Amino acid sequence: MEFTYATLIGWIIAVFLGLLALIVLWKIYTNKIDLQYLIADEKGYASMSRFQFLIFTFVIAGGLIYMTLRAVCGAEGAAFPAVNSGVLVLLGISGGSYAIGKGLQNQADAQQAKAGDQANG
Repeated sequence: MEFTYATLIGWIIAVFLGLLALIVLWKIYTNKIDLQYLIADEKGYASMSRFQFLIFTFVIAGGLIYMTLRAVCGAEGAAFPAVNSGVLVLLGISGGSYAIGKGLQNQADAQQAKAGDQANG
C-alpha cells in the first residue's frame, strides 16, 4: 500500500471518530447519557417512527463508513462513496415520518388537554 496524505487524513479521521464513539459508549455505560427515550415517546410508549429513523440512520451511516474505510485502506476497486439521491430520499422519508408522527402526537395531546379542560370546567 502506497503512503499518501489522503490515507493519513483518512486514518486520522477514522481514529478520531472511533475515539468519539468510545467516549459516547463510556458515557452510556456510566449512565451519563440516558437512552430511555431513544425509541420511546415522553410517555414511555414505543415509537415506530423513532425506531425507523434510528435504523435507517445507522444502516446508511454504517454503509458509508464501511465504503470509506475500504477506499482509505486501498482495497482493490474501492472508491469513496457518492451520496446519491436515493440515500437522501430514504433519510428524508424516515425523518419526515418522524416529524409527522411527532406533529400528530402533539395535536392529539392538545385535543386531550382541551377535552379535559372542558370536562372539568
